[in-house]
Amino acid sequence: METPSLPQKPYHTAPFSDLRGEDGEYIITHEQRCAAVANNAFYCLVGDSEYNKHRTNLAAFILQRDVCDKEENGDVYEVVALGTGVTWYQGWQEYHGLLLHDCHALVVARRALLRYLYKEVGLYYSNLPGAGDACIFCPSQRTQSLVLKPNIHLHLYMSCIPEGGTQSGLSWQEQMSIHLCIHAKGTTLPVSECPPSILAAHVCCMTATDKLHKWSALGVQGALLSQFVEPLYITSIVTGTTEQHIEAFNQAVNGRLDSPLDLTLYPPYAVHPPYMFIGPEVNNKHPPPIHPSHSINWTQGDKDLEIVDANTGQTVESKFSRPPIPGSRLCKAAMLMYYANIQHFLEKQQIQDSYYHAKASSDLYQRVKNLLYSQLNACGHGMWPRKLCVDRFRASAWQGPDGDPWVGFQCELH
Repeated sequence: METPSLPQKPYHTAPFSDLRGEDGEYIITHEQRCAAVANNAFYCLVGDSEYNKHRTNLAAFILQRDVCDKEENGDVYEVVALGTGVTWYQGWQEYHGLLLHDCHALVVARRALLRYLYKEVGLYYSNLPGAGDACIFCPSQRTQSLVLKPNIHLHLYMSCIPEGGTQSGLSWQEQMSIHLCIHAKGTTLPVSECPPSILAAHVCCMTATDKLHKWSALGVQGALLSQFVEPLYITSIVTGTTEQHIEAFNQAVNGRLDSPLDLTLYPPYAVHPPYMFIGPEVNNKHPPPIHPSHSINWTQGDKDLEIVDANTGQTVESKFSRPPIPGSRLCKAAMLMYYANIQHFLEKQQIQDSYYHAKASSDLYQRVKNLLYSQLNACGHGMWPRKLCVDRFRASAWQGPDGDPWVGFQCELH
């Protein structure tokens, strides 16, 4: 198992105090700062290469740290995870966990964030010198889990607003605030209009607005990480758009339910609507990317970018990335191994159950998720599709061709 190391940054981050005018007033707003650090981090990674054009569909998670010491005094913003992409794998469902299904920028960035969070949880439990100070987590006062340190906040930057579905007579802004929508077979449509045969056999992905709405109640950490950390909520979302569009976007993310979701019986879960900000729009009037189906991901501490072809769900080789491997570092199988590594640090049992059962063991998370899904359906937005088969795989210790031990993934439904 890889021992975690202290995080590394490929670029400089500066406190707000460095950006004040002579009168002491800030000369850059929160939304401008998020856009600046996200685009700067992306440029530091890809430079002026052909992949620079992917910045028009960039999503990045940013940590804001309140710093007050002898050397710095202000707010430090740093990008910890980013992703690009505009499409998804549209083939038949696979059941080994090695394909990256959804390659939309927001989803890729969020999965890169999960990778970062696993690194930080591993760092906390590693007992490395200085790990406690460097780690973003500290023990919770109300549970036995970890929680973000009180001086740290999570923000999301998107270079453009994610669009929902379309329907005759309705704009996409109106559509996404009314129905749960899904990407399926090359189109985006309400879940209620997607044929059951497509939902059951093909890879289908919920839209970004639906996922953001879900994360405002459940947190971005997901089911597996919720066994180690309390819910992690997005404080603010900065996106390049117009005032008219962000109003519809805000309604889709924060205002869908007719009555507020009551989670008072499920602490530490609570509904945390993110603040919305209009950021600088990125110029979209240049030629489209040379590789439009490619998706880029990076997590703080990674030496290389990873590039995934959404048409295949598999990694591809480039001058920025390592040679292709059987599965992306963001795929479900990889997440299962990150989860197993944390279990090892905690001296708990090794992988025995499938990915599905590991998620199901997050009892409180699953109860809150079911409550949210039920209320969305009761309010007429549709039923959130269930993934009955794609999570039914497990990790097994195999012997590789050269005789060395390695881990394989296979479906448990055979």
